[in-house]
Amino acid sequence: MSIWQIHYDALYASPIAVDAVLTVACGNPPETIRAIDKTVGQMIAFNRVDVATIGPAATVRASELAAKGIEPKDVDNGTLAMNGKDWKIINHEPLPAPTGEAGGELRLMLEEIRG
Repeated sequence: MSIWQIHYDALYASPIAVDAVLTVACGNPPETIRAIDKTVGQMIAFNRVDVATIGPAATVRASELAAKGIEPKDVDNGTLAMNGKDWKIINHEPLPAPTGEAGGELRLMLEEIRG
């Protein structure tokens, strides 16, 4: 077990992360996962420059998705129910740990589903 796995285990077990329900577009049944709500906008690296976004996002552990048989590409066009709102996943971006993508996170770019 790496120090990074210990770090992510503690982070996603803490109150910083919330229970969320992920439904992927390929028809798999909904899965309960832990997610970090970042729906107030983020700083995203773009061509080595940090760009402030106004778009909502969430982060999830790549290893948790893999354990549930979900590949990163499967999340696009899926939905994430989190903190009382439903979100369409419009895209994702890997946030690798120093040990690689499989040990890191995915940033999910979201759009609120209204009504």
